[in-house]
Amino acid sequence: MKKTYLCVMAAAALLASCDPTQSNKDYESTIMTKSAMDGLVTFTQTDAEGNPAADGNYIKYTTNPSTVVRIYNLNSKGEENQLALGASGSFVLSPRRGSDPNQTVYIQCINSDMSTAEMSAVLNVYVQTELAPEMKLAVSDEGKKVWTWDTEAPDGVVWGNMGYCGGAGADVGLNGSGKWWGVTSEEEFLGQIQHSNTGIATGEESMDAYMIWDDEGTITKYAADGTQIGAAGSFEILNYDDSDPAAWKVGTLKTSEGAILWPFEINSGGNRPTEFDICYLSVDKMCLVYPDKGDFAGLGNWGEASFWHFKSNSDLQGMLLSYEADGKAWTWNTEATDGVVWGNMGYCGGSGTDVGLNGAGKWWGVTSEDEFLGQLNHSNTGEATGEESMDAYMLFTQEGKILKYDANGNELNSGTYQFEKVEGNEWKVGNLNTSAGAILWPFEINSGGNMPTTFEVVYLSNSAMTLVYPDKGDFSGLGNWGEASFWQFKAK
Repeated sequence: MKKTYLCVMAAAALLASCDPTQSNKDYESTIMTKSAMDGLVTFTQTDAEGNPAADGNYIKYTTNPSTVVRIYNLNSKGEENQLALGASGSFVLSPRRGSDPNQTVYIQCINSDMSTAEMSAVLNVYVQTELAPEMKLAVSDEGKKVWTWDTEAPDGVVWGNMGYCGGAGADVGLNGSGKWWGVTSEEEFLGQIQHSNTGIATGEESMDAYMIWDDEGTITKYAADGTQIGAAGSFEILNYDDSDPAAWKVGTLKTSEGAILWPFEINSGGNRPTEFDICYLSVDKMCLVYPDKGDFAGLGNWGEASFWHFKSNSDLQGMLLSYEADGKAWTWNTEATDGVVWGNMGYCGGSGTDVGLNGAGKWWGVTSEDEFLGQLNHSNTGEATGEESMDAYMLFTQEGKILKYDANGNELNSGTYQFEKVEGNEWKVGNLNTSAGAILWPFEINSGGNMPTTFEVVYLSNSAMTLVYPDKGDFSGLGNWGEASFWQFKAK
């Protein structure tokens, strides 16, 4: 007699993290053993367009005889990650850069008596080459990164002259150390056309001009309207070493002539250097320096030098996680506007950056552990846990976990997260989806302890992150100034 494997599907569904592939077929009530699974599953690999590829990342599978199977692999911590469920279907294997191209997947059958049989298979898939640390910063782990003028540099100065001073290059990049003079706007750049080699504006003078660096060592420049400026150039980073925070530079940038934005040495009649000191390089900031006439040996003599300040807002994953294997720790941002780290605001819309940097829309908030302890009525238990301390922190891992710790480093709990990038939106740069209670003090204000699972990331840099959640999750009410909760975090 035949019967449908309803019990199999029910058991498998409990294990599933995605919708199972349904089948209307009936199955014989047999017990599958590991030895009987040989040849059960056939894999076919293709590229993204569906073309056959021996190392394709897109994988279709079929079973013969038709049998419901669960396919999964293991993450770096040995935890199961379900890929597919059903008698046939497809999944994607896209290992991180530098991973072993030979990827093991596990095929599991759940029998009618709830016993299981399991076998493994090794699939050879395409894996991008692991990037050097400096290239991850320059082009992101995705292999492409947008750099533009850093209008947030000290005094808003993006290009100018300075004393070739020596000391810590990070002070030049972050604090403007040694600066003499510089331009802060397109208008000021246009007033300095005499420093170019043609005396003609090209569009790179705009604060919205940008350049794309990629993992093939190419730089392509664009005007604010997206029009390409000239031919693409090339670059390489040499002798990178960021081990000494007091060092003058972390490496040397070599480029083809004219590759970077406004590539001119000041007071030189339009000279376009091809070698630069990289005084500072992070996920979101880069500072380049070129001494007068290329006299790199004169470091510390305070002779004239040119500098360039660039920033990048495109590498959101890099800013959230850094490129450390263990992930990145975030704590309460006591340096936020008025020192307020959590509170309520008007769901105002407009610029999310203004919320993150200037506290736009803020109504009220807490600034200390003592004030948090006075707000336990907003939690779901009314009890302090340790995350109220300004030194509590949370670790975002590469595997999609959030681990919370008190000020002494004792683990409080853990959760999961997924980051969704949002492009072309003035209000937010992404959505952070989490398990309930995953972030520090995870409570919506005035809600009786509700713990949201979707947050709008309205601001994210390498050093700061701002999350917003509207009253009762009414994301459609943006701009109506209804109540919303906000969280201000900084990199630990």
